[in-house]
Order: sequence, then structure tokens, then C-alpha cells
Amino acid sequence: MNMKGDNDMEQDVIHMHNGIVYSMDKTEFCIWAPTKEEVFVCVYANDEDTNKKIYRMQKNQDGKHKLILYGNYDGYFYTFLIDGNEITDPYSIASSMNSKRSAIINLKKTNPLHWDREYMTSKTDIPIIYELHIKNYTFQKNSGVKFPGKFLGLAEQDTNFQGYATGLKHLKELGVTHIQMMPIFDFLALDENEETFYVDSSFNWGYDPELYNVPEGSYSTNPKDPYQRVRELKTLIQTIHEEGMMVIMDVVYNHTYRFEDSNFQRIVPNYYYRFNDKGVSNGSGCGNEIATEREMTRQFILDSLKYWTKEYQVDGFRFDLFGLTDKESMKYFAYELRKINPNCILYGEPWGGGESVLPYELRSVKGTQKNLSFGMFNDEFRDAIKGDNDGDGKGYIQGCYSLKNKVESGIAGSIDFDPNHIGFCQNADETINYVNSHDNLILADKMRKTIQEDPYENERYFMAFAILLTSFGFPFIHEGNEFMRTKQGYSNTYNLPNSINSVDWNLRVKNADMVKSFRELIALRKSYKVFSLVKAEDIKNTLKFFHTLDESIIGYSIVLDLNRYLIIFHHVGRNTKNISKELLQNHLKKQIIKQTIVWEKMRKTEILCETDFMVDPVETMIIEVETEKEGVYEL
Repeated sequence: MNMKGDNDMEQDVIHMHNGIVYSMDKTEFCIWAPTKEEVFVCVYANDEDTNKKIYRMQKNQDGKHKLILYGNYDGYFYTFLIDGNEITDPYSIASSMNSKRSAIINLKKTNPLHWDREYMTSKTDIPIIYELHIKNYTFQKNSGVKFPGKFLGLAEQDTNFQGYATGLKHLKELGVTHIQMMPIFDFLALDENEETFYVDSSFNWGYDPELYNVPEGSYSTNPKDPYQRVRELKTLIQTIHEEGMMVIMDVVYNHTYRFEDSNFQRIVPNYYYRFNDKGVSNGSGCGNEIATEREMTRQFILDSLKYWTKEYQVDGFRFDLFGLTDKESMKYFAYELRKINPNCILYGEPWGGGESVLPYELRSVKGTQKNLSFGMFNDEFRDAIKGDNDGDGKGYIQGCYSLKNKVESGIAGSIDFDPNHIGFCQNADETINYVNSHDNLILADKMRKTIQEDPYENERYFMAFAILLTSFGFPFIHEGNEFMRTKQGYSNTYNLPNSINSVDWNLRVKNADMVKSFRELIALRKSYKVFSLVKAEDIKNTLKFFHTLDESIIGYSIVLDLNRYLIIFHHVGRNTKNISKELLQNHLKKQIIKQTIVWEKMRKTEILCETDFMVDPVETMIIEVETEKEGVYEL
């Protein structure tokens, strides 16, 4: 059978279980392999045992192969034997070290104490998303944790370095609401053996998936124990929830690390991948791409997403290279996941990593997410603020004033705000506002590349995040941005040493004032509920740009209530700007009776201002204004 186009074997099986079902008296095995007449299960007493028992599975008419083994197989390991090749189960929930064999475990034994109690599931009106890498974040000794680079390292509380909070405590103090973890599922690039974990060259981001439903073993304190990694990840997630934050999981359903010898390809050849005239399509840039439009592929991904949501209490998902996922799958995932958790946050990268055979009109790209409350990374806003990713190109904060209009569009949530500000979003919860992520140059390195001998270097750096934190949409911060983390000028650091990638908490001490600015502006954003608005009409009725300012300054007002407004200025020029009370009254068309500066010079303040005021070079200024309750100001 040619599985590239046929779907007759998919019918009536897409809602049936695959993988294993464990109980103390039996274990059930199931795998969909419609083109294979024989599939066997190999069972091992432990992960190093060379002796195995082989059992033939029974094939049903629907293409499913099934087997029931009676007895308690808790702690045993298994593989599928197909065409003489032993492979792991793509539906594995646990595995041996380095993913050699799938493991049978009792998931109830992995739950930490009080795991089943309810945690905070209410919607976060003003999300602050923070991306981090498990190993990066606590790997250095100055993180102050007992288990550096591990799940349990991030789970530690009350850690510090020279009196400043580190790790999870730092994130809570900063005001983060959602922690986006770079890949925490099982990936192949690293040896999981504990002896290699602390070698400097032993590093990878993890975008090379193997077992999608198994936690990465190198982040466990005992990667040989299939229980330990599950229990420790659950402990981390539980701790984050107890601290009032939520977990977003970075998922990579666009490609697999292996192709020809992958478990998917061995089980149903040429079904789970896309092909072109030359062979396997490589839209990911990683050697292959997953055919998400196929029913059983789509069902596998949904089953995986549901599993992480239910079993691990994950609160949302970030989809890597989501432009390779067909848009019907995107709608399906959003619909099904929000049946489980109505507040599940979903977003992704609206692009691929190469040429794909998936027709462009079928891809999950910017615009296809409209009305789904599904976010897309806003690369237009990103580039308008700080320039291109890795080159010498400058953005608005470095003085490229021609990008002012694009920055304003981002501030408006990238909706169709007016004829001069047209965006890709129906509503503002569809945009993830960011200036850098793990990919490409981190902002501190980008600024050093594009700005030399600038007395306002720190101010320009902070301006990027000040714009994000005073815009509509969901702001996104990458680990260490708040203390000007550097990756020593390297852009694509996916496999570079720990010494380049790991977070240096000395910078937290050195740049304490910058951290304070981040913390205070995040708190200020949260204090104004207006930033929770996502509906386009609400934003249009709330936001108004100044049109008479020169190109070096962006100004806008936001309605707080009938007679209260926020006035925000982002000034990137080198000259002081005078802002008159008359200018504000002409803009609001109301008589101002009180104006209070609540933010200036990168800090929170409260200064009553009776008349005109000055905006310094490279400064964000925020003024809260009170006007007459009735009547219109006469121009």
C-alpha cells in the first residue's frame, strides 16, 4: 500500500487508544500499523537486560495491532519488533535512559503529595510570558540551587546570589505569570548519562524530538529511573502553580530528529511525513516535516497535547515552526484543548524553516489565527522595534524613524486599527509581542552590534521592553533580558557550550537597576486593567495616537474611565522634548484638571505636574491625566 495519499485505513480508528494501558493485573499494548502483517512486543525485565520475551500482537481489520499481557509489569521495558527492527513506542509515557526502550510505569506513583488538589486555573487577564531553558537557567553555581540545570533546580524556592533572588523566586518577584519552558520532552541530541551532564560541551536547546510524551531524562537527577523524570517534572509544575504562575510547554510537532529509522517511519512507512518529487520534504530545515493534515498524525498530536494537559497540568503550548501545521489542525487543537481548559494559552511561530510542499493557503501563518484566540509571534513588531535579527539593521529604538508607523501598529495589538495601521490580528490576544527569543541574537548583543559609543545604550535597550509592556497583546521576555544577558555575540546557540548559553546571575547583581525597572513597569502594566483588552472594537474605542509629534517620538492616550486617561510617550531622539498641557487638551478634547507623571527615567514615580513638562532623550514617560467629567474642551 502506498501510504503517501491513501487514507482508507484511517477510518474508525482515530479516536481509539494507542500505546499502553497499565493496571496491576494486566498491561494492554496497541499500535496502528495497517501495512504490517506482523508486529511483536519485546518485553525486558530491566533497561539493561539482553534477555527478552517476544509476543506476537493480533491484527484487527482497522489496522490496529493489540496485545494483552496478564500480570503486574510495572517497571518493565518494551519495544515493538517490526520487520526485524526493534523500535520504541511513539506513544511512550516513560523510557529508559537515552530512549532505547519504552517503559511501563504506574503513573499514579509519579504524583507528588497533593498533586490532585485544585490549583489556580482562572484566566490571567494580563499575561507576562517568560521563556527559559531548564538547563540554562540554573546551570551556573551562582544560581544558588542544589540541583543545577535540573527540573528540581528550577523547583527550588528562596534561592539567591549575593542577596538577590535567583531562579523561581526571581521570576515571581519580576511579576511573570507564565513560564514558557523550551523543550522538556525527550530529545536525542544529548547523552542523558549523568556523567556527561556537566561537561561544558553537553548542551542543546532540544528541538530534536524522539519520544513526545516522555520528559527529557538529562533534566532528571536519575535518568536511569523512568519514574524519576516524570515525578520531578510534576514537582516543578506543582511548585510553579503554588507560586501563582502557569506553565507553557514548547512543543515541536513539525519534524522528528530521525527519519528513516524513526519509530513513525518504521511503523507506517511514508505516512507521517510529507514528500516531494525528490523524497522527504524538508520544510523544517531539520531533514523532514510532519504531515499534520493526515488524520492519524493529527490525532497523535492531539492525544499528546491532551496528555500533557491532563497528566502534567500544563496550562498552554508554544508551537515551534507552526507555519508547517495545516490550519485545520490548528483550529482542531484549539477547540479540543479548550474543552479541557478554557484558559489554555496557545501560540506559535507562523513560519517554517525551509520550502514545504504544504500549500501556502493551508498553512498556519499570520492571519489564519483570526478569532481563534491563538497567538502568533509578531516578527513585524519585533523588527520595527530593534531591526533585523542578526545583521546591522536598526529599528526604531536605534533611530530608524521611518519605522514609527509599524511600531504604532504593534502598540495597537496589530489589529486593523485604522487605515494607517493595518495588522494581521482580529483581536489583540492573537499577537505575541517580543523583541527576541532563544533564536538569533539576544537583544543585548544586537544592541552592541548596532549602537557604538551611545551614552543612551541602556535607555535604548530598556525602551524596547517599555514599548512591549505598554502595548496591547501578550508581552514575551526571554530569559535574562531583564538583566541584559549576553550570549557573547553568538546568534544560533542551539548546540554551543554551556559556558555561552547558561544564565550568569552575576549580571543580575551588576544590572540590578535594570531588573528594578522591568519589575516596576510590569507591575504598572498589571495595575491598569485596560491592558487586558483584546477585542478590536474595545481597543479602537480606547487608544488614540498623537499625530502632530515629530518622527522621534510616539505618543498615545488610553482611556481608563470617563475622565481618566493614560498618556504615554516613547521618545528615542537625542533632544529634550517639551510637552505642553495645551497639546494634551487638544488631543483629548477635554480640560485637564490634574496630571501626574507615574513613570519617567526608567522608574516608577508620582509627580504632580501643573503645567508643561519635558521628555528627556531616549525616555518612556507615562502620565495619568484627570479631566473634567462633563463638557468638551473648546479648541
